[in-house]
Amino acid sequence: HSFPTRRSSDLFLGGSGGNGQPPGEGNGEEGYRPQQELLGLNHLKKLYNEYCNPAHPLTAAERETRLYAMLPLFCKIFNSVPGSVIPEKFSDTNSFTQATSKLLVTEVRRRASNQSTEAAATSIATFLEVDGKEETSRGWMLISTLNLLAAEGEQLVEVMTAASVPSTLVKCLYLFFDLPGSVESAAGPTNGEADNEFTQRERRILLQKMFMQILMRLCSHVSAVEELARKDDLTLLFSAISSVSAAHNAIWRKTSSDVLLTVSRHSLSQPIISYLHNKGCIALCVENMQKLFSDGPETNRSEEHTSELQSR
Repeated sequence: HSFPTRRSSDLFLGGSGGNGQPPGEGNGEEGYRPQQELLGLNHLKKLYNEYCNPAHPLTAAERETRLYAMLPLFCKIFNSVPGSVIPEKFSDTNSFTQATSKLLVTEVRRRASNQSTEAAATSIATFLEVDGKEETSRGWMLISTLNLLAAEGEQLVEVMTAASVPSTLVKCLYLFFDLPGSVESAAGPTNGEADNEFTQRERRILLQKMFMQILMRLCSHVSAVEELARKDDLTLLFSAISSVSAAHNAIWRKTSSDVLLTVSRHSLSQPIISYLHNKGCIALCVENMQKLFSDGPETNRSEEHTSELQSR
C-alpha cells in the first residue's frame, strides 16, 4: 500500500455513551437491565456465529457489512462494564478483535492510498467522526468498539498490535496535523449540519478525545509501543509535538504529548529505550522545539514530556 508523504516522512481515534462521552466511561444514564443484556448478548453471539459460519460464501463487502451491523450492539452491551468482563461474557472476543482490527486498518488504507496528505487526512477523519447519529456512523462505531476492546488489557492489545492498529492510528494522528480548518461560520450550522446531532467542531473534538483515549490505552502496553518502534512510527509522535501546525490542529499536538507521556510512564522497555537513543528522537525533538517554539506554552508542555522520557 502507498501512503501520502508529509514533511518528507512516509505515512500511510468509543461507541460513545450519551453526551458524546467515550465508551467505558460512565455517563450517568441507565444501563442495560440484566434481561436486556442477556438478550442483546445472545443476539450478538448469534450474529457473530453467522458471520464466522455463513450459510453460503460471503464476498469481502458482505463480510464487512455483517461486521459493521454488530458494532452498535456490541457497544451498547459493553459500554458500561469493565474491559475485563468482555471476554468472560463473549467467548469469541479474540477473533472479534482480530476482525475489527483488520477492518479498521483496511478502511484507513483505502482512504490514505494515492491521496494528497490533506485529502487523506480529511477522508480518514470524516470516516471516523460521528456523522448524524452515533449508531449509523460506521467509522465512529468501529473505533468505539476497538476502544472498548483496548480497555480489556494486554491480551486484546496484543491482538490489535498484531493487526497493526497502534501504528495505523499513529500515522493517522500525524496526518491530522494537515487537516483543513473548519468551514463553520458564526451564522450557525450549515444545511448539512441542521440534521446532525453534533456540529463539525464538536465532531472533531469528540474524535480527538477518542484518539487520545484509545492511543493511551494501547501505549500503556509495551507490545503496542514496541510495534511502533519496529514500524519506525514512534518517531512520528516526537515529530508531531515539535512540528509547526495550524492553530486549529493544536489539539493533535496535545494528543501526541499525552501519548508520549503514557509511553514514558508505562512502556519504556529496553528495546524502546534503545530505539529512542539510536534514532536521536529526544534530541531532535528538543532541537526542533527550540527553533520553532522558543517560548510558547505548548512547547513548554512538550518539553516537560520529553524531559521525563530523557530522565528514564
